[in-house]
Amino acid sequence: MKIGLCGPIGQIEEIANIGFDYIEPTVVSVVQMDSTEYKEALSNIKEVGIGCEVFNVLFPGDIRLIGPEADLYKVEEYLKGAFDRIAGLGAQVVVFGSGGARKIPTDAILEEGWNELVEVAGLMGKLARQYDIIVAVEPLNKRETNIINSLVQGIKFVEDVGHPNIKLLADFYHMRMEDEPMEAIGQTTADLLVHTHIANGQGRNIPLDKSEDVYGDFFLNLNNIGYRGRVSIEASTRDIGKEGPMALALLRTLIP
Repeated sequence: MKIGLCGPIGQIEEIANIGFDYIEPTVVSVVQMDSTEYKEALSNIKEVGIGCEVFNVLFPGDIRLIGPEADLYKVEEYLKGAFDRIAGLGAQVVVFGSGGARKIPTDAILEEGWNELVEVAGLMGKLARQYDIIVAVEPLNKRETNIINSLVQGIKFVEDVGHPNIKLLADFYHMRMEDEPMEAIGQTTADLLVHTHIANGQGRNIPLDKSEDVYGDFFLNLNNIGYRGRVSIEASTRDIGKEGPMALALLRTLIP
């Protein structure tokens, strides 16, 4: 299983030196780059031994995917540019969290919002397929959004979309926030589950000790379904130079 760290492309050399297998930057940061910055990012990737295999934060906060403010044409044009850029940087998986963008308006009906998001995800899948990218739908806790808040709901959503380039992500932190048992991972499959995130369930800090949380249960259940993909640390840290190697060593002991 590959172990990566979520962070800006500017940190790729430091992250590579620590020993991580890849870096996971945000899509929105790449979209916002001017041509010079993008060329520098391409050059940095070539110079270090790891790549940007995964990206997260697919949509910025000013794009709405559900409700009267949603504009599918705007979404499509944004995705075309975003996928083109991240594909150039080596993207294989892009995480669809974006809780604000996908949030159902308070006066909307859940079923209608769900169906609208299924349509948008179908569009994502169609465009992602052109770049050989897989979209990983990320269940988020209810503090961040009001749709797809559990792994079980994520499974249903991916099944409703029914596109080969739309799959699922399991996030340890969000599962803990929603009191979702790690055994819920057993309801998915290694083919459906394409990516994972991890952070301490209390405070979303970088994992440093196996006694902090039920990390072992997370990896045990991943192993039980035959998952052999990636796990990215998506967490706060006071000192990546000090805590990064500690977290990497911990995860290596936890992965069966």
